[in-house]
Amino acid sequence: MQKDVKLDMGVFQSIKTVVSEIWNNKVRLFRLARYELKSQHGGTFFGFLWNFLNPALQILVYWFVFAVGLRRGDDIGGVPYIVWLVVGIICWYYMNQAMMGADMSIINFSDVLKRMSFPIAIVPTKTVAANLITHLCSMVIVFAVVLISGTPISSSVWLLPYYIIAATIFVLGYSLIASAINVLFRDFHNIMNTVLRFLFFVSPVMWQPDESNSLLHILMIINPFAYILNGYRDTILYGWSLSDSLYSGLIFWAVTIVMFVVGCVLHMKLRHKFIDLL
Repeated sequence: MQKDVKLDMGVFQSIKTVVSEIWNNKVRLFRLARYELKSQHGGTFFGFLWNFLNPALQILVYWFVFAVGLRRGDDIGGVPYIVWLVVGIICWYYMNQAMMGADMSIINFSDVLKRMSFPIAIVPTKTVAANLITHLCSMVIVFAVVLISGTPISSSVWLLPYYIIAATIFVLGYSLIASAINVLFRDFHNIMNTVLRFLFFVSPVMWQPDESNSLLHILMIINPFAYILNGYRDTILYGWSLSDSLYSGLIFWAVTIVMFVVGCVLHMKLRHKFIDLL
């Protein structure tokens, strides 16, 4: 019984430490995120504008491939396929890029960590924050595409911040786990890259699952990516409410909370080994 109490206190202390480090260093965190964004486009002529140009060019490619090349013109729920695709693909791109960048964040930041004492919890968080800023810029392009296409923006669009926050917390939980594991096991990044490629094709990024297929329906309910992707489309294009995906939401938050707790505990348990292994 006493051991269980100590274990619970250890979990609580890990969560408290990680959350405190992130919150108490929030100004430094966003400065580092801004620096990371600048370094990505350092020396380029357009600089920060690439945060708008990149999604615009991606959307142009998708439009050319699907609307011009493959002539995919079927509507999905009364929404043009290319608009439906763009909303989902930009959401996926945010989560995928943040996850792939965050799991290498501690390794990429090793020179700083070796030279000075640093709140390590903000290292993967700054990468997530940098990708979040890019994503918010991308959403400006998404709304422009929706409006130009003549598709009305739904009255439920005010719920979009909820899904952006949910996606960010999910990615943050993953980043705490992945960044710690990747220091010990460098192959983890490549393995997860392959896993995310697989998840891209089993998630409703480019296709809508057949609701008559019970197996696919179950997979969509338990797939956290599907919850976020559908949430983006529901709030921007269709006007559905949170209660329409209640079961998926409960599963998503259960997975996200467990992942965040595990990430905090793992991060605190392994952080004393980081400097020796970097």
